[in-house]
Order: sequence, then structure tokens, then C-alpha cells
Amino acid sequence: MTARRVAVPLLLSLAVTFSSDVLAASKQYKLTLDPQAVAVAKAAFMAMGSPQGLAGYQDSLASGTITIYSGGSPVSYPIVLKSKGLWETRVELQKPSGTNVRIVNQGQGAILRPDGSVKTLHSNNTFYEHVNHVPLLSLLAEYAGGNVNLLYKGVAQVQGQAEDVIEVDFVPNLDPVQGPILAAMSRTQFFVNQSTRLVDKIQSTPFYEGSDKDTFTEETYLADYRSVNGLLVPFHQTVFFDGRLDTDLTFTSVSFNVGLSDSDFALPQAR
Repeated sequence: MTARRVAVPLLLSLAVTFSSDVLAASKQYKLTLDPQAVAVAKAAFMAMGSPQGLAGYQDSLASGTITIYSGGSPVSYPIVLKSKGLWETRVELQKPSGTNVRIVNQGQGAILRPDGSVKTLHSNNTFYEHVNHVPLLSLLAEYAGGNVNLLYKGVAQVQGQAEDVIEVDFVPNLDPVQGPILAAMSRTQFFVNQSTRLVDKIQSTPFYEGSDKDTFTEETYLADYRSVNGLLVPFHQTVFFDGRLDTDLTFTSVSFNVGLSDSDFALPQAR
């Protein structure tokens, strides 16, 4: 009788725990993988890089010139972009007053100004940031990773070319409340040329820095793809904010696997 009295409550406890786990799982945010979108993403990946080149990627170093239009009169500066893996990036903007450095590492970011001061970036824009200047290493790289929505959004025209549009939403947390919020915050559309299968445009709606509510539309047009170590990189990239020209970037050189140090991507600490 004693054993039975112990066993019955134990079984009931296990049953309740199991039922709670099942209920919690049933309430999780469910990711969507549209087969048509998966096919488009896979075709883009095959067009932009050989499996050997992608498998061998470790880091990248790109240099060029960026022209900034947002201040009124356009101003050009030398720029260097570095990356390591998919989650570590460093941008060095070389101004007359000194070098402005922006680093994002594993979803956290900061800017180191020429005077040594540090500005911590709001994570609502950085939690999903990848190597954006190389489409093959951008958020698109997560298409088969198991933590994204991948949706087919139809056909659009980009500079007279027919494009398949796919949406990628990065959702690292399947909580029923957080999941939809993360999906909306990271929503990114890739415009894949139906003929070349290259990404001609990337569109997203990031937040204004420091805001939790106000967003703007960012459109990046990609052109002049060149093969570097078996990977195609767009050497010309033009960015519009809410339909207005913001920056024009031209690379003069791009290299992969140059042996960048982890210290290049260490987040600066505020003084």
C-alpha cells in the first residue's frame, strides 16, 4: 500500500509535467519555410558562390570609397570593412578628424569615435546583423539554419529586371510573445534576379538609432558582381533611406581569409 501511495502521486506529477511541456510547445512561435522561397534562396546561393569557396570562408577584408549624401553636399571618404564568420563585422570610416569605427559582434554593437568616446548601439538593429556587404554572408545565409521564417513575396521589378522576392525573418527565440516581435524587427527582403540568380537589392525597415518605435525603409542596390576566391561580391552598393540617396559605396579590393585577429572585433568599452 505504501508503494502504491507513493507511485500514484508520482505518476500524476509526471503526467502534469508532460502535459505542461506539451502545452508550452504547442504555444511556441512556429517558423514558416515556404518551399518556393527555399528554392529561390538555394538558387541564389549556388549562383553567388561555390560550395568549396563558402565552406572555406573564415574572414574578409574590403576597402574602397564611400560617398555620403545625407549631409547635403556629397562627401567621400576611404572605408575599410572587415568580417569574421557571419556574426562579426568592423567598419572603419576614415575622416579628416580621425577614424570612426563601428563594430558588431554576436548581435551587440558599438561605435568608437575618433576622440576615444564610445556609443553603444541599440540591439533592436544589431541582434540579427550579419555581413551585409556580402549577400552570401548576410542574413540570407541563415535560410537553412532552422531559426528563420522564409517566405516567398512574389515578383517585382528592379531596374527593369524581373526579381523573385523572398523574406527572411530571424527568430532566435520561439517564445509566443517574443517570436512575432523578433520576426517583425528583423524582416528583410532579398530581390533575386530571375535570370542571373544574383541578389540585386536588399530591403529592410530598421529603427532609427535609439528608438523603439520609429523605423525607416532602407534599400540597398547591388551591382558589379566580381568573383573573389569563388565567391561573388557586389563591388558597387547604393543605399537609399526612405527613397532618398544616402550612400554610394565602391570597393577597390576585396580579399578573403587574410587571417584577421579576434581583437579587431572586440567591442570597445565606454570610458
